[in-house]
Amino acid sequence: MRDDDNASALTSFVLDALRRHLVLLVVLGVVFGAAGAGVALRNGLHYTASSSILLSPLQGNPYTPDGRGDQLVNLQTEAQLVGTNGVASDVRRRLHLSQSVEEIRTHVAVENPTNTQVLKVSYTARSSRDAVRGAQAFADSYLSYRERRANSIISSRLSKIHQQQTRTQRSLDELSDEMGRTDTSDSRRAYLAERLSALASQLASLESETSTLTASDQWPGQVISSAAPDSGTGPRDAIVLGGAGAVAGLLLGVALALLRTRVDPRLHHPYDVEHLGVQLLGLVGSGRRMRLRRSTTDPIDLSEPYRALRTSIITGTDVPPVTLTVTGMSDGIGAAPEAAGLAVGLARAGFGVAVVDTTGEVSRLLVGGGSQLPGLSELLAGIADLTELLVQPEDNLAVLPLGYPARQTMDQLLSEPMRATLTRLREWYDYVILCGPPAAGADGQALASLADGVVLVGAVGVTTRTELTVATAALEHVHAVLLGAVMVEGVSARRGGGGHSRRQERREERRGREAGGRRPAHGQAVRPRSPEYTRQAGPPPAGARPTNGGHWSSNPTADTTVDEPLDRPRS
Repeated sequence: MRDDDNASALTSFVLDALRRHLVLLVVLGVVFGAAGAGVALRNGLHYTASSSILLSPLQGNPYTPDGRGDQLVNLQTEAQLVGTNGVASDVRRRLHLSQSVEEIRTHVAVENPTNTQVLKVSYTARSSRDAVRGAQAFADSYLSYRERRANSIISSRLSKIHQQQTRTQRSLDELSDEMGRTDTSDSRRAYLAERLSALASQLASLESETSTLTASDQWPGQVISSAAPDSGTGPRDAIVLGGAGAVAGLLLGVALALLRTRVDPRLHHPYDVEHLGVQLLGLVGSGRRMRLRRSTTDPIDLSEPYRALRTSIITGTDVPPVTLTVTGMSDGIGAAPEAAGLAVGLARAGFGVAVVDTTGEVSRLLVGGGSQLPGLSELLAGIADLTELLVQPEDNLAVLPLGYPARQTMDQLLSEPMRATLTRLREWYDYVILCGPPAAGADGQALASLADGVVLVGAVGVTTRTELTVATAALEHVHAVLLGAVMVEGVSARRGGGGHSRRQERREERRGREAGGRRPAHGQAVRPRSPEYTRQAGPPPAGARPTNGGHWSSNPTADTTVDEPLDRPRS
């Protein structure tokens, strides 16, 4: 199973590297292919023509009528003779070439098709006409060379036979004269008779050999296929070199893609977090992140990725009440849109949800005017009570804004008032969501230690493996439980903090100033600027729960239902 997982991870790594560097692969393939074709064109196009010769066994050549060796070997030897200096010299004279014999030989190639008496002669030149002339000239010159060689050998043999015949005839004449003298003894006559008979037989044999050589066939063979240009040989070099260059460019591109992917620390695929041992809870596609509300009357838009994240949280956590911390993996990526989306999703599923905003971004997303509302800072400073600060953007959802923070606000995240606040919220709501700074920082670790589980938020192509590793190590340091990660696509580090642009933020702040909003001094009680939101009127009685209208009731039979049933019962 581990081997299968490793193979799957390797395949995913390679495919992801190639997908991300597709443009690089195409560019390198085109550039190297064009370079190869350019080199071929710079050297000039080469054309090849071929001619076929049918060989006939011929005296004085490797392929002879009475050959004793392997005929295939003999034909291979014949093929080597085509490119010899003798044949090349004849071609040079026939075509009136200015090139040297050695240079001419480099343009010819010969092959012998298996189990045939055929030689295929090919000649390469800068033009199709010169290639045809060269191939035909080599074929004709080779046949002439072969015929001349056979005639030379036969003439040489006949000359030797004639000389031998002359010597034999002279010996025969001398013996005949001695045989005719009267003083020759009988024993000598018997010997002379035997010698005369032997010489006569030898002379007859020489006559027979002469007749054989004279009557032997001197046909060297014939051109059975006149020289003709081979198809596609003109641009063949450009095609071959261009193709080789393209392949080399693609291989180089693959190597660079794998190397860049290997050394690039960024998480380029949502499932890269699982390769590092962190469960992927959800993926928010490009343009699907929660954005600022244009006005306080606009409904909050909940996209499908946050509904899926809601399901992952409900099925992956214990029975409520549950405290969750949603935080970013790094400084450049904020978790406010995911915290807000998760809170709205849980609220619309029928759960009571409270969001504690320690960054000010969740209030911007859910309340719109959260930057002018008192909240956590005033609560920890002892200026206001919790029930006076909660804002209800919609049914089942309450937000505790950040307020006007001072440095001591973040220093009190682990204080007794903060713990007491979370205890009260857990008594009133099913889910308490803390949206905080990045997990690697001191404030992020403090909020993580207060929660039952932590959800990390990262950006595809922005967050690095190192940042994820540092974040998980920081959570382990404070003994926090990591539930998993949410990856966001189409977000840059500069704009990742709140899920919206700084231009939108400045527009909202300008609207607030135009409406007469004034930031009070720290320690001064502040009332909500916008009347559209209902605050809790006072501390709830024991066992009371907030109703849909934002009012508290101690009557167990009071109407606290919502439009859709609860996904899970409240324990």
